[in-house]
Amino acid sequence: MIECEYIALHEQTPAETAAVVAELKRILRMPATPVPEESISLLYEAACQDTGGSQAARNFLFWLVGQSDPTGYVGDGGLELRRLDGQLKKAALQVLEWWAGPTKSDQPIYDILAKLDQYFTHRGDANSFARGEAA
Repeated sequence: MIECEYIALHEQTPAETAAVVAELKRILRMPATPVPEESISLLYEAACQDTGGSQAARNFLFWLVGQSDPTGYVGDGGLELRRLDGQLKKAALQVLEWWAGPTKSDQPIYDILAKLDQYFTHRGDANSFARGEAA
């Protein structure tokens, strides 16, 4: 059995503690970034298609929250951005900037992911699921 011992490189000085507290206070005062609804919608629309770019858009959205793509596709994280066209890449970067926070709520991404999951889970069902019409 290997024993591990925690080794502190140095104790935090009062100045370092004050700097960390000041940074946390600054972050907490920052206004929430507005939800990039148009970009999220554009990525959703693309993700419902059946192309390489749509696969990358879908993978990107699920990658943001650490979830698996409901189609079973396993992408390469941020490298998937390289597969997007200019418009989708810009949308993805706007969503990523928003996601980095602070956000008022993460719910817009989770709502889109739920719609995508439902769409791909029920893709063989009647056309009511086409393009997210069923909720």
